[in-house]
Amino acid sequence: MNRYKLPWHVRQYVKTELLEYKANRKILEQLKGNTKALLLAEKRLTQIDNVIESLNKEDRDVAEIIFFEKYSQAGAETAKNVSKAMYYNCMNKVIYLVAKEMELI
Repeated sequence: MNRYKLPWHVRQYVKTELLEYKANRKILEQLKGNTKALLLAEKRLTQIDNVIESLNKEDRDVAEIIFFEKYSQAGAETAKNVSKAMYYNCMNKVIYLVAKEMELI
């Protein structure tokens, strides 16, 4: 049973937000004068922060490898010793939790 099952469009949206997290943090600094855009960007980034901080250390480390260092599954397995099962379970779990935090599900 896949307990992290999401509609495809929700999964893709959240995965993109996670993959763009670091770039969005930089953009946030540039938006200081645009209140509405700043609030929306800050809210999304805070939601991701909340989920990442709620993870246990192992999941947090794997999530950083997947979303912030942007390793492919094969790259993570080779360079970071992350098993295929661990990679996909963590990816699905984080996407699911962020979607829930963003109230998309």
